Amino acid sequence: MERRAGAAGKRLLIVFVLLSAMLAGGQAEAQNPFTSTAYDPVFIGEKSEIEIGKNTDEQLRQKYRISTDRQLNQRINAIGQKLAARSERSNLAYSFTVIDDELVNAFAAPGGYIYITTGILKKLKSEHEIAGVLGHEIGHVVHKHSLKALQRQMLAQFGLSIMGAMLGDGGLSGSLIVKASEISAGLLLLRNSRENELQADAEGVRIMHAAGYNPRAMIDIQRMLLKEAGGKNPPAIISTHPPSQERIDAIEQAIRNMP
Repeated sequence: MERRAGAAGKRLLIVFVLLSAMLAGGQAEAQNPFTSTAYDPVFIGEKSEIEIGKNTDEQLRQKYRISTDRQLNQRINAIGQKLAARSERSNLAYSFTVIDDELVNAFAAPGGYIYITTGILKKLKSEHEIAGVLGHEIGHVVHKHSLKALQRQMLAQFGLSIMGAMLGDGGLSGSLIVKASEISAGLLLLRNSRENELQADAEGVRIMHAAGYNPRAMIDIQRMLLKEAGGKNPPAIISTHPPSQERIDAIEQAIRNMP
């Protein structure tokens, strides 16, 4: 009994610290909940995470035009599932959806829901590069970046009123799932932090290597995006997943560390 009380006390303290950090972050933090979420503890349980992802997916399917190209969808799903099976969260039922849009973009929702546009697919030169984009997004799911951003935003909006749900078994009520899904859909296209990007890249390299893809394709993608960033109309993905020489160097190092 004392051990349970002690654990609950520690979790409560962490939540208070997390909430205090958000409130101290000021306006910039409120605009970008992804900032500094890479090392946040997670209080929302996996079952609730999956439900949030499912509801978010339903909203996105109403907002975006989903590709009806059956062959393309099967190809992307096959690559994605091959990668997901090697991820550190392979227990999730991953979903890979092609959005029919000229925007060059890709993003991931909680629970293993991953999206890639036809616009970015036209920029990619090989299956290895497609695997590089999907592997990176799987990396975000593995490290629960979008879930942590959602959790931060919910704590910022609801404060103490939501702590009880998070301090229990991590399960959220139906009404909170709906609210969380609405917030989640609005967070997906916000800029990722440096820490989040580096973590997702490292996981992408690892699972690409394990799945038999050449992880150097991730470097080719970064170089392509850096080149595109200097143009008049930089791709949408640059605003959410900013490319940098630091990321290229980190990917190179991760590849060298592969067995």
